Amino acid sequence: MALTSEPASTGQWTLVRNARQLLTLHGPSGSRRGSAMTELNIVPKGALLIRNGIIEDVGPARRVENLAGARNAREIDATGKVVMPAFVDADVALLSPPVPSADDQANPDRGSTPVRLMSRKKVLARAAATAAEFARYGCLSIGAHTRCATDLQNIGKLLRVHQALQSKPMRIRSIFSPRFPNDGAKALPLMSEALISRWLPSVKNKKLASVLELTVGGPEAVLDGQTLEAVAIAAAGLGYAMRLRSALPLDPVHLQLALAAGAIGIIAPLEALRTFDGPLAAVGCIRVIPASEGFDNAEAAAATIRSAINEGSAIALTSSYRALGSSSFNMQYLLHLAVHQLGLTMEEAVTATTWNPACSLRLSHVTASLEPGKSADLLVMDVPDYHDLPRRVGHNDISVVMRAGHVVLRSPSLSVD
Repeated sequence: MALTSEPASTGQWTLVRNARQLLTLHGPSGSRRGSAMTELNIVPKGALLIRNGIIEDVGPARRVENLAGARNAREIDATGKVVMPAFVDADVALLSPPVPSADDQANPDRGSTPVRLMSRKKVLARAAATAAEFARYGCLSIGAHTRCATDLQNIGKLLRVHQALQSKPMRIRSIFSPRFPNDGAKALPLMSEALISRWLPSVKNKKLASVLELTVGGPEAVLDGQTLEAVAIAAAGLGYAMRLRSALPLDPVHLQLALAAGAIGIIAPLEALRTFDGPLAAVGCIRVIPASEGFDNAEAAAATIRSAINEGSAIALTSSYRALGSSSFNMQYLLHLAVHQLGLTMEEAVTATTWNPACSLRLSHVTASLEPGKSADLLVMDVPDYHDLPRRVGHNDISVVMRAGHVVLRSPSLSVD
Protein backbone atom coordinates (compact mmCIF):
# COMPACT_ATOMS: atom_id res chain seq x y z
CA MET A 1 0.00 0.00 0.00
CA ALA A 2 1.33 3.41 -0.96
CA LEU A 3 0.57 6.82 0.46
CA THR A 4 -1.24 8.99 -2.03
CA SER A 5 -3.18 12.23 -2.15
CA GLU A 6 -6.38 11.83 -4.11
CA PRO A 7 -8.12 15.11 -4.89
CA ALA A 8 -11.54 15.79 -3.47
CA SER A 9 -14.56 15.98 -5.73
CA THR A 10 -16.00 19.11 -7.29
CA GLY A 11 -17.69 21.08 -4.54
CA GLN A 12 -15.51 19.23 -1.97
CA TRP A 13 -18.22 16.64 -1.22
CA THR A 14 -17.30 13.02 -0.50
CA LEU A 15 -19.67 10.16 0.22
CA VAL A 16 -18.52 7.02 2.02
CA ARG A 17 -21.35 4.74 1.01
CA ASN A 18 -22.96 1.44 1.86
CA ALA A 19 -20.78 0.40 4.81
CA ARG A 20 -21.82 -2.89 6.34
CA GLN A 21 -21.05 -1.39 9.77
CA LEU A 22 -20.17 2.18 10.64
CA LEU A 23 -18.61 2.70 14.09
CA THR A 24 -19.23 6.02 15.80
CA LEU A 25 -18.14 7.12 19.26
CA HIS A 26 -19.98 9.68 21.32
CA GLY A 27 -18.59 11.25 24.47
CA PRO A 28 -20.41 13.55 26.88
CA SER A 29 -21.61 16.73 25.19
CA GLY A 30 -18.79 19.26 24.98
CA SER A 31 -16.30 16.88 26.58
CA ARG A 32 -12.65 16.90 25.54
CA ARG A 33 -11.64 14.20 27.97
CA GLY A 34 -12.14 10.51 28.32
CA SER A 35 -15.21 9.30 30.14
CA ALA A 36 -16.83 6.06 31.16
CA MET A 37 -19.90 7.50 29.43
CA THR A 38 -18.24 7.27 26.01
CA GLU A 39 -20.21 4.90 23.83
CA LEU A 40 -19.36 2.96 20.69
CA ASN A 41 -22.44 2.98 18.47
CA ILE A 42 -22.87 0.70 15.47
CA VAL A 43 -24.78 1.89 12.41
CA PRO A 44 -25.57 -1.09 10.17
CA LYS A 45 -25.70 -0.31 6.44
CA GLY A 46 -24.35 3.15 7.13
CA ALA A 47 -23.00 6.07 5.12
CA LEU A 48 -21.03 9.20 5.84
CA LEU A 49 -21.15 12.52 3.98
CA ILE A 50 -18.12 14.83 4.07
CA ARG A 51 -17.84 18.46 3.01
CA ASN A 52 -14.47 20.24 2.79
CA GLY A 53 -12.87 17.57 4.98
CA ILE A 54 -15.46 17.88 7.76
CA ILE A 55 -18.15 15.30 8.49
CA GLU A 56 -21.49 16.74 7.40
CA ASP A 57 -23.78 13.84 8.23
CA VAL A 58 -23.61 10.21 9.30
CA GLY A 59 -26.30 7.59 9.59
CA PRO A 60 -28.25 4.94 7.67
CA ALA A 61 -27.26 4.73 4.00
CA ARG A 62 -30.84 5.01 2.78
CA ARG A 63 -31.01 8.52 4.30
CA VAL A 64 -27.47 9.90 3.91
CA GLU A 65 -26.99 8.72 0.33
CA ASN A 66 -30.14 10.62 -0.70
CA LEU A 67 -29.03 13.99 0.70
CA ALA A 68 -28.51 16.82 -1.78
CA GLY A 69 -24.76 16.98 -1.13
CA ALA A 70 -24.36 13.30 -1.97
CA ARG A 71 -25.66 13.61 -5.52
CA ASN A 72 -22.43 14.75 -7.19
CA ALA A 73 -20.00 13.73 -4.46
CA ARG A 74 -16.91 11.64 -4.99
CA GLU A 75 -17.78 8.16 -3.74
CA ILE A 76 -15.83 5.77 -1.56
CA ASP A 77 -17.47 2.37 -1.83
CA ALA A 78 -17.46 0.59 1.55
CA THR A 79 -19.78 -2.23 0.56
CA GLY A 80 -19.37 -5.18 2.91
CA LYS A 81 -16.75 -3.34 5.01
CA VAL A 82 -16.42 -1.61 8.37
CA VAL A 83 -15.87 2.16 8.63
CA MET A 84 -14.35 3.44 11.86
CA PRO A 85 -12.43 6.47 13.23
CA ALA A 86 -8.69 6.53 12.56
CA PHE A 87 -6.49 5.30 15.39
CA VAL A 88 -4.81 7.69 17.82
CA ASP A 89 -1.49 6.89 19.55
CA ALA A 90 -0.80 9.06 22.58
CA ASP A 91 2.88 8.31 23.22
CA VAL A 92 5.29 8.14 20.28
CA ALA A 93 8.93 8.98 19.59
CA LEU A 94 8.62 10.40 16.09
CA LEU A 95 12.38 10.75 15.94
CA SER A 96 14.97 8.58 17.68
CA PRO A 97 18.76 8.39 17.49
CA PRO A 98 19.72 6.55 14.27
CA VAL A 99 22.45 4.18 15.45
CA PRO A 100 22.28 2.76 18.99
CA SER A 101 25.43 2.61 21.01
CA ALA A 102 25.90 0.07 23.79
CA ASP A 103 24.59 2.63 26.31
CA ASP A 104 21.59 3.41 24.10
CA GLN A 105 20.68 -0.26 23.92
CA ALA A 106 20.70 -0.43 27.70
CA ASN A 107 18.58 2.75 27.89
CA PRO A 108 16.70 3.38 24.60
CA ASP A 109 15.60 6.89 25.67
CA ARG A 110 19.20 8.13 25.82
CA GLY A 111 21.29 9.47 23.02
CA SER A 112 20.69 13.09 21.96
CA THR A 113 24.13 13.39 20.36
CA PRO A 114 23.16 11.58 17.13
CA VAL A 115 20.12 13.87 16.87
CA ARG A 116 22.37 16.90 17.29
CA LEU A 117 24.74 15.76 14.55
CA MET A 118 22.05 14.99 11.98
CA SER A 119 21.27 17.68 9.41
CA ARG A 120 17.82 19.27 9.41
CA LYS A 121 17.10 17.62 6.05
CA LYS A 122 17.99 14.18 7.39
CA VAL A 123 16.03 14.73 10.60
CA LEU A 124 12.92 15.74 8.64
CA ALA A 125 13.28 12.79 6.26
CA ARG A 126 13.55 10.26 9.11
CA ALA A 127 10.58 11.74 10.98
CA ALA A 128 8.49 11.94 7.80
CA ALA A 129 9.18 8.27 7.06
CA THR A 130 8.01 7.31 10.56
CA ALA A 131 4.85 9.43 10.18
CA ALA A 132 4.10 7.75 6.85
CA GLU A 133 4.39 4.31 8.45
CA PHE A 134 1.89 5.26 11.13
CA ALA A 135 -0.52 6.45 8.45
CA ARG A 136 -0.17 3.14 6.58
CA TYR A 137 -1.46 1.38 9.67
CA GLY A 138 -4.36 3.77 10.14
CA CYS A 139 -2.98 6.01 12.89
CA LEU A 140 -3.51 9.65 11.89
CA SER A 141 -3.07 11.46 15.21
CA ILE A 142 -0.18 11.01 17.61
CA GLY A 143 1.25 12.46 20.78
CA ALA A 144 4.92 12.94 19.89
CA HIS A 145 7.19 13.44 22.89
CA THR A 146 10.76 14.75 22.94
CA ARG A 147 12.32 12.28 25.37
CA CYS A 148 15.05 11.11 22.97
CA ALA A 149 16.75 14.50 23.45
CA THR A 150 18.41 15.07 26.80
CA ASP A 151 18.92 18.82 26.70
CA LEU A 152 16.67 21.80 26.02
CA GLN A 153 18.43 22.86 22.81
CA ASN A 154 17.79 19.54 21.10
CA ILE A 155 14.26 19.39 22.47
CA GLY A 156 13.61 22.66 20.66
CA LYS A 157 14.99 21.11 17.48
CA LEU A 158 12.64 18.14 17.73
CA LEU A 159 9.63 20.37 18.37
CA ARG A 160 10.41 22.34 15.21
CA VAL A 161 10.56 19.06 13.27
CA HIS A 162 7.09 18.19 14.61
CA GLN A 163 5.84 21.58 13.52
CA ALA A 164 7.26 21.16 10.00
CA LEU A 165 5.51 17.80 9.59
CA GLN A 166 2.13 18.87 10.92
CA SER A 167 -0.64 17.34 8.77
CA LYS A 168 1.81 15.60 6.43
CA PRO A 169 -0.26 13.43 6.67
CA MET A 170 -0.62 13.20 10.45
CA ARG A 171 -2.03 15.40 13.15
CA ILE A 172 0.81 15.79 15.65
CA ARG A 173 0.28 16.88 19.24
CA SER A 174 3.77 17.78 20.41
CA ILE A 175 4.56 16.93 24.01
CA PHE A 176 7.29 19.06 25.59
CA SER A 177 9.18 16.56 27.77
CA PRO A 178 12.04 18.48 29.40
CA ARG A 179 14.97 16.40 30.54
CA PHE A 180 18.18 17.54 32.14
CA PRO A 181 21.72 16.15 31.89
CA ASN A 182 22.88 14.72 35.18
CA ASP A 183 25.57 17.36 35.67
CA GLY A 184 25.26 17.58 39.41
CA ALA A 185 22.95 19.25 41.87
CA LYS A 186 24.55 22.68 41.43
CA ALA A 187 23.39 22.97 37.82
CA LEU A 188 19.79 21.96 38.44
CA PRO A 189 18.57 25.29 39.90
CA LEU A 190 19.94 27.14 36.86
CA MET A 191 18.38 24.70 34.42
CA SER A 192 15.02 24.69 36.16
CA GLU A 193 15.05 28.49 36.22
CA ALA A 194 15.80 28.53 32.50
CA LEU A 195 12.91 26.13 31.93
CA ILE A 196 10.45 28.31 33.85
CA SER A 197 11.57 31.75 32.71
CA ARG A 198 12.64 31.09 29.12
CA TRP A 199 11.76 27.72 27.63
CA LEU A 200 8.16 27.32 28.76
CA PRO A 201 7.13 30.79 27.50
CA SER A 202 9.15 30.44 24.28
CA VAL A 203 7.74 27.02 23.34
CA LYS A 204 4.18 28.18 24.04
CA ASN A 205 4.52 31.52 22.24
CA LYS A 206 5.93 29.81 19.14
CA LYS A 207 3.11 27.24 19.31
CA LEU A 208 5.61 24.38 19.33
CA ALA A 209 3.79 22.41 22.05
CA SER A 210 0.72 22.71 24.24
CA VAL A 211 1.28 19.67 26.49
CA LEU A 212 4.01 19.55 29.14
CA GLU A 213 5.16 16.16 30.39
CA LEU A 214 6.92 16.04 33.76
CA THR A 215 8.99 13.01 34.76
CA VAL A 216 8.38 12.49 38.46
CA GLY A 217 9.78 9.03 39.23
CA GLY A 218 12.74 6.91 38.19
CA PRO A 219 16.35 7.75 37.27
CA GLU A 220 15.29 10.58 34.93
CA ALA A 221 13.40 12.40 37.70
CA VAL A 222 16.02 14.89 38.84
CA LEU A 223 13.73 17.73 39.97
CA ASP A 224 12.64 17.79 43.60
CA GLY A 225 9.02 18.18 44.65
CA GLN A 226 9.24 21.92 45.24
CA THR A 227 10.74 22.54 41.79
CA LEU A 228 8.16 20.28 40.13
CA GLU A 229 5.41 22.28 41.77
CA ALA A 230 6.96 25.55 40.61
CA VAL A 231 7.22 24.23 37.03
CA ALA A 232 3.63 22.99 37.13
CA ILE A 233 2.34 26.35 38.37
CA ALA A 234 4.29 28.25 35.72
CA ALA A 235 3.09 25.89 32.98
CA ALA A 236 -0.54 26.14 34.06
CA GLY A 237 -0.28 29.93 34.00
CA LEU A 238 0.87 29.75 30.38
CA GLY A 239 -1.98 27.43 29.38
CA TYR A 240 -0.14 24.11 29.10
CA ALA A 241 -1.96 20.86 29.67
CA MET A 242 -0.07 18.55 32.02
CA ARG A 243 0.98 14.91 31.76
CA LEU A 244 3.03 12.94 34.31
CA ARG A 245 5.40 10.07 33.60
CA SER A 246 7.18 7.73 35.99
CA ALA A 247 9.20 4.55 35.63
CA LEU A 248 8.49 3.74 39.29
CA PRO A 249 5.33 3.51 41.37
CA LEU A 250 4.18 7.05 42.05
CA ASP A 251 4.43 8.60 45.47
CA PRO A 252 1.22 10.07 46.92
CA VAL A 253 2.72 13.55 46.54
CA HIS A 254 3.03 13.02 42.79
CA LEU A 255 -0.52 11.81 42.50
CA GLN A 256 -1.64 14.83 44.46
CA LEU A 257 0.31 16.96 41.98
CA ALA A 258 -1.61 15.27 39.15
CA LEU A 259 -4.91 16.07 40.83
CA ALA A 260 -3.95 19.65 41.67
CA ALA A 261 -2.68 20.33 38.15
CA GLY A 262 -5.69 18.72 36.48
CA ALA A 263 -3.39 16.33 34.61
CA ILE A 264 -4.82 15.02 31.35
CA GLY A 265 -2.76 11.82 31.43
CA ILE A 266 -0.48 9.64 33.53
CA ILE A 267 2.03 7.05 32.32
CA ALA A 268 3.21 4.98 35.28
CA PRO A 269 3.26 1.38 36.53
CA LEU A 270 -0.30 0.15 36.77
CA GLU A 271 -0.24 -0.90 40.41
CA ALA A 272 0.76 2.62 41.45
CA LEU A 273 -2.64 4.08 40.63
CA ARG A 274 -5.07 1.65 42.23
CA THR A 275 -6.05 3.84 45.17
CA PHE A 276 -6.37 6.90 42.93
CA ASP A 277 -8.60 5.48 40.20
CA GLY A 278 -11.68 7.28 41.44
CA PRO A 279 -10.12 10.74 42.05
CA LEU A 280 -8.19 10.68 38.75
CA ALA A 281 -11.29 9.67 36.83
CA ALA A 282 -13.20 12.50 38.47
CA VAL A 283 -10.84 15.09 36.94
CA GLY A 284 -10.80 13.34 33.56
CA CYS A 285 -7.22 12.09 33.81
CA ILE A 286 -6.50 9.31 31.30
CA ARG A 287 -4.38 6.30 32.22
CA VAL A 288 -2.07 5.92 29.23
CA ILE A 289 -0.83 2.32 29.14
CA PRO A 290 2.21 1.46 26.99
CA ALA A 291 2.09 -1.88 25.22
CA SER A 292 5.16 -3.07 27.15
CA GLU A 293 3.55 -2.19 30.49
CA GLY A 294 0.21 -3.76 29.68
CA PHE A 295 1.35 -6.95 28.01
CA ASP A 296 4.58 -7.99 29.75
CA ASN A 297 2.46 -9.35 32.59
CA ALA A 298 -0.94 -9.46 30.94
CA GLU A 299 -2.70 -11.42 33.68
CA ALA A 300 -1.84 -8.88 36.40
CA ALA A 301 -2.45 -5.96 34.05
CA ALA A 302 -5.86 -7.31 33.06
CA ALA A 303 -7.07 -7.38 36.66
CA THR A 304 -5.78 -3.87 37.36
CA ILE A 305 -7.24 -2.44 34.16
CA ARG A 306 -10.62 -4.05 34.80
CA SER A 307 -10.66 -2.59 38.29
CA ALA A 308 -9.79 0.85 36.90
CA ILE A 309 -12.55 0.69 34.29
CA ASN A 310 -15.03 -0.39 36.94
CA GLU A 311 -13.99 2.68 38.96
CA GLY A 312 -14.81 4.88 35.98
CA SER A 313 -11.26 5.42 34.69
CA ALA A 314 -10.59 5.96 31.00
CA ILE A 315 -7.86 3.76 29.49
CA ALA A 316 -5.71 4.70 26.49
CA LEU A 317 -3.51 2.03 24.93
CA THR A 318 -0.36 3.21 23.20
CA SER A 319 2.32 1.50 21.14
CA SER A 320 4.96 3.76 22.77
CA TYR A 321 6.74 3.43 19.45
CA ARG A 322 10.43 4.26 19.19
CA ALA A 323 12.99 3.19 16.65
CA LEU A 324 15.11 1.48 19.31
CA GLY A 325 13.75 -1.50 21.18
CA SER A 326 10.71 -3.62 20.40
CA SER A 327 7.58 -1.79 19.24
CA SER A 328 5.09 -1.80 16.38
CA PHE A 329 3.21 0.66 14.18
CA ASN A 330 0.26 -1.70 13.93
CA MET A 331 -2.57 -0.40 16.12
CA GLN A 332 -4.79 -3.26 14.95
CA TYR A 333 -2.34 -5.57 16.72
CA LEU A 334 -3.03 -3.56 19.89
CA LEU A 335 -6.70 -4.41 19.44
CA HIS A 336 -5.77 -8.10 19.34
CA LEU A 337 -3.65 -7.86 22.49
CA ALA A 338 -6.26 -5.79 24.32
CA VAL A 339 -9.07 -8.25 23.63
CA HIS A 340 -7.23 -11.57 23.87
CA GLN A 341 -4.71 -10.79 26.63
CA LEU A 342 -6.17 -7.94 28.68
CA GLY A 343 -9.75 -9.12 28.49
CA LEU A 344 -11.19 -5.88 27.16
CA THR A 345 -14.38 -6.04 25.18
CA MET A 346 -14.04 -5.06 21.53
CA GLU A 347 -15.95 -1.87 22.27
CA GLU A 348 -13.55 -0.98 25.10
CA ALA A 349 -10.54 -1.78 22.90
CA VAL A 350 -11.73 0.49 20.07
CA THR A 351 -12.40 3.30 22.54
CA ALA A 352 -8.95 2.79 24.10
CA THR A 353 -7.21 3.20 20.72
CA THR A 354 -9.29 6.10 19.37
CA TRP A 355 -11.37 8.30 21.66
CA ASN A 356 -9.49 8.01 24.97
CA PRO A 357 -5.99 8.70 23.57
CA ALA A 358 -7.44 11.67 21.69
CA CYS A 359 -8.86 12.93 24.99
CA SER A 360 -5.45 12.51 26.62
CA LEU A 361 -4.02 14.83 23.93
CA ARG A 362 -6.95 17.28 23.95
CA LEU A 363 -7.85 16.30 20.39
CA SER A 364 -11.24 14.64 20.86
CA HIS A 365 -13.06 17.82 19.86
CA VAL A 366 -11.65 17.54 16.31
CA THR A 367 -11.08 13.81 15.69
CA ALA A 368 -11.45 10.21 17.02
CA SER A 369 -15.20 9.91 16.43
CA LEU A 370 -17.45 9.97 13.38
CA GLU A 371 -19.74 12.87 14.22
CA PRO A 372 -20.91 15.94 12.31
CA GLY A 373 -18.45 18.79 12.73
CA LYS A 374 -15.42 16.52 13.26
CA SER A 375 -12.52 16.09 10.87
CA ALA A 376 -13.09 13.18 8.47
CA ASP A 377 -10.20 11.04 9.77
CA LEU A 378 -11.40 7.52 9.14
CA LEU A 379 -10.56 3.99 8.06
CA VAL A 380 -12.36 1.60 5.77
CA MET A 381 -11.53 -1.87 7.07
CA ASP A 382 -11.83 -4.91 4.82
CA VAL A 383 -13.76 -7.05 7.30
CA PRO A 384 -17.51 -7.77 7.43
CA ASP A 385 -17.82 -7.28 11.20
CA TYR A 386 -15.80 -5.15 13.64
CA HIS A 387 -15.42 -8.16 15.95
CA ASP A 388 -13.15 -9.65 13.27
CA LEU A 389 -10.55 -6.87 13.67
CA PRO A 390 -8.63 -8.45 16.60
CA ARG A 391 -8.84 -12.04 15.41
CA ARG A 392 -5.96 -12.20 12.92
CA VAL A 393 -2.70 -11.61 14.77
CA GLY A 394 -0.57 -8.87 13.23
CA HIS A 395 -2.82 -8.47 10.20
CA ASN A 396 -3.56 -5.09 8.62
CA ASP A 397 -7.12 -5.00 7.25
CA ILE A 398 -7.06 -1.40 6.04
CA SER A 399 -8.63 -0.75 2.65
CA VAL A 400 -8.73 3.08 2.72
CA VAL A 401 -7.19 5.70 5.02
CA MET A 402 -8.80 9.14 4.87
CA ARG A 403 -7.35 12.22 6.55
CA ALA A 404 -9.59 15.32 6.67
CA GLY A 405 -11.57 14.08 3.69
CA HIS A 406 -8.56 13.23 1.51
CA VAL A 407 -7.61 9.64 0.75
CA VAL A 408 -3.97 9.23 1.79
CA LEU A 409 -3.80 5.46 1.35
CA ARG A 410 -5.72 2.93 -0.70
CA SER A 411 -4.86 -0.75 -0.72
CA PRO A 412 -4.61 -2.41 -4.14
CA SER A 413 -7.47 -4.64 -5.16
CA LEU A 414 -6.81 -8.35 -5.46
CA SER A 415 -6.77 -9.60 -9.03
CA VAL A 416 -7.18 -13.34 -9.59
CA ASP A 417 -6.71 -14.53 -13.20
